[in-house]
Amino acid sequence: MGSVKEINVTKEPTENEMGEGVFTFSDKYSIFDYGGMPDLITDKDKALCIMAAYNFEQLQERGMKTHFIGLKDKNEMKFRIVRKILPENLTPETKNCMVPLEIIFRDSLPAGSSVFRRIDKGQTTWADLGLDHDGQPGEKLVTPIIDFSTKFEPIDRYFKNLSEVIDYCGLGAQRVEELKQQALQINNYLREKSKQLGWEHLDGKVEAGIDPDGNIVWVDVFGTLDEDRFQVGALSLSKDLIRQYYKTTPWYAEIMKAKDANLPKAQWPKPPNLPPELVNFVSDMYRSACNEWTGEKHFDVKPLRQLIEEDYPKVKGLIK
Repeated sequence: MGSVKEINVTKEPTENEMGEGVFTFSDKYSIFDYGGMPDLITDKDKALCIMAAYNFEQLQERGMKTHFIGLKDKNEMKFRIVRKILPENLTPETKNCMVPLEIIFRDSLPAGSSVFRRIDKGQTTWADLGLDHDGQPGEKLVTPIIDFSTKFEPIDRYFKNLSEVIDYCGLGAQRVEELKQQALQINNYLREKSKQLGWEHLDGKVEAGIDPDGNIVWVDVFGTLDEDRFQVGALSLSKDLIRQYYKTTPWYAEIMKAKDANLPKAQWPKPPNLPPELVNFVSDMYRSACNEWTGEKHFDVKPLRQLIEEDYPKVKGLIK
């Protein structure tokens, strides 16, 4: 059971054969690595599942391999499974395994991006990230940044540069470069799709595996309001809207202090509940975004721009 979705394995993977399983999405959400937060967002489960399935179908139409099989229900997705092997046991010849990395693409540098905190702490440099200048809050990037973090550690840990990624993951420089190039293709799809809708794609993440034939296969989910940040006008169209609210509370400073001190999660402070009006707005935002992204009416909800015009001003004051 993850913090947002449950994984039910129906067929275990072997050394030479992929397994199968079912994701059951929930109305829970997670931010700041905390895990399940105290509120539920109605229909978030279905909106995420439908949007993710649409994105996998789009990749498959473009000739890219994914683990997606199909939808079992509006909040359940069937998929293929590869093995989990820790990085120290991986080699460039290893097959049918999970890539122990999260691959982050950045089309812009929002003011709240974790990049700035890492730069300030000396954990990376703009040159390491592939920029020939110092990035600025709110900057829109002509060429996306590809960033990497760990997958199997309790708290995601970013790498300073590509050399650290190659040394860590055990899959070799050629495989890491292949992952990077395919991730750029995925980002390009998200960027172009957003542009068609009048949205802006800010950043997001993808995860990958290696299939039994040694091909990269894209796994988990991507291109949803949980994995990516979009912008429509003044609205941050993602769960970042919830992050922005929590950054106005004392809890945010407390949890950042706990993380910096490397305290175990059991000692992290408990978050307060969201205001009910914000929960309702976020629920409608997920549903409306799903309708618009897929081009199909899955939910009876206001169109996105009407929602932004009529309902967003009512909750905007909660987010500073």
